[in-house]
Order: sequence, then C-alpha cells, then structure tokens
Amino acid sequence: MNIKITGKDLKATEAIKDYVEKKLERIEKYFEEDFDVNVTIRTEKNMQIAEMHVITKANTYRAVTEHKDLYASIDKNIDILEGQIRKAKTKRDRINKEESIKIKETTLVINEEKEVED
Repeated sequence: MNIKITGKDLKATEAIKDYVEKKLERIEKYFEEDFDVNVTIRTEKNMQIAEMHVITKANTYRAVTEHKDLYASIDKNIDILEGQIRKAKTKRDRINKEESIKIKETTLVINEEKEVED
C-alpha cells in the first residue's frame, strides 16, 4: 500500500499521517495486490475536507467528505470506501460464480450428448 498525503491550506502533520495509515488498514484486507492511496486534506471556511482516492489495477474508488473535525471526515471516508470496495467485490464474486455455473451446465450437456452418441 502506497500512501500519498497532500495538504492544501493545511499542513499534514505526523499525527494525521499515522491516523490515516491506521485507518487504511481496514481497507487493506480487501486487496491481494499492491494499491495506491491519494489523500488530500484542506479547509474551506470552517469545514475540514478529506478526499481519498484508492487506485488498484482493476478499479478506482473515491470518497470526499467534510466535517468540522478532520478526523471525523477521515473516518467517514474510510466507511464510504469500505462500502464501495465490498460492493464491487461482492458483484465480481457473484458474476464469477454465475459464469462457473454456466460452464458446468454446458459441460454436463456436452457430456450427455456424447454419451447419447456413443
């Protein structure tokens, strides 16, 4: 996991970096391959905005939230990203399962046809 944290109008302190790394461990379990994470933190008026991009070979996931507390904004982003990743993984698994069932059915039909011919 490669993490890049950028601060606009706000300095990304070590505490923020450690917090983001700790929270991203929740997402790490969903991926077998290496992935990149781009985190941008900024302030607008009295709101703290955190934007996260998770980039893998297959997909890109994005979450942007704003809150008065930066840590709450980061937490909300992690929840959003985890939901997106879980949804995509479930969808991919369901498609793969349906394809494998179709292949098995086709193989059974072909085998039955061969037996009838013999």
